[in-house]
Amino acid sequence: MKYLITLLTFISLSSLAGAWSTPAVPTRIDLERGNGFLIYGKFGNAGGCTIPDKIYVKINHPQYKELYATVLAAYMGGKRVQPYINDCITASWYVHPTTTFNTLTAIGSLNIMD
Repeated sequence: MKYLITLLTFISLSSLAGAWSTPAVPTRIDLERGNGFLIYGKFGNAGGCTIPDKIYVKINHPQYKELYATVLAAYMGGKRVQPYINDCITASWYVHPTTTFNTLTAIGSLNIMD
């Protein structure tokens, strides 16, 4: 029983863990039909989602406008950004519901590099 509790604790903690993406210059930004925006770049796959190199930000993120402005400025200025990814979600307008994108959530972060 002790081992089972330890294993369940480890599994639940690892599911809450996030990871930093690879710092990259945004190469494209898509606004997704009033639902959020998708950032293209060589970000890798920090969340282990089905689609690498794209970061999704939902419109209900508490700092949506600030994140969009930051990413747009990085895109225009050729600066790298590094999102902290906490989740994989689908953006149904783009893909099949089982396909997921690395997602910057409210408990994530965004660094500007260079």
